Amino acid sequence: MSPSQDKRILLLDERRTVLAARAAAAGQLGLLPDAALTRTEPPTPPRPARGRAPAAVLHQLPFPEPEQETKPMARISVKITPLHPDGTECTHAVRPSGKPRDADSGCTGRRNYAVVCSDCGPVGEPHGLRVLAEPAQSAHRDSHKAALTSASR
Repeated sequence: MSPSQDKRILLLDERRTVLAARAAAAGQLGLLPDAALTRTEPPTPPRPARGRAPAAVLHQLPFPEPEQETKPMARISVKITPLHPDGTECTHAVRPSGKPRDADSGCTGRRNYAVVCSDCGPVGEPHGLRVLAEPAQSAHRDSHKAALTSASR
C-alpha cells in the first residue's frame, strides 16, 4: 500500500471511532462487534386472582319486572312559528328584514313569533322578535323534561 492509502484508512478508522463515540454519548447503542448484547423481554403483567365470571351470571342481572317498565315517551317538539299580522302561520321565503322575497306571493310579511308545542299547542303570547321567543321555547321544553324526571322517580 502506498502511504496515501495508509493515511486514508487511518482517517476512516478515526472517523468511525469518533462517530461511535458521539452516538454513545447521545445514548444510542451502536453495533459493536465485541459487545455481548443479551435480549431481555419485558415482564409479563400479573394475572387476575379470580377467573372470569361464568356466562350464567350474566343471566342473573337485575331487569325490571314487566309491570315496572315505563312506557316509551312520545317525542315532543317545541318550535317557534312565524306569524302573519292576521295570526296565520307564514311559510313563505322572506328577507332578513321579515318582508317576503316574492312580492307576488301575497304574503304580508312576518309580524310575530309564537312558541308551539306538539303536545300542548300554542304556549303563551306571540313575541315581536324571534330572539324574544327563544327563552320561552327553552323554558317550555325544560318543563317537559322536569315533568318526565319527576314521573319516573
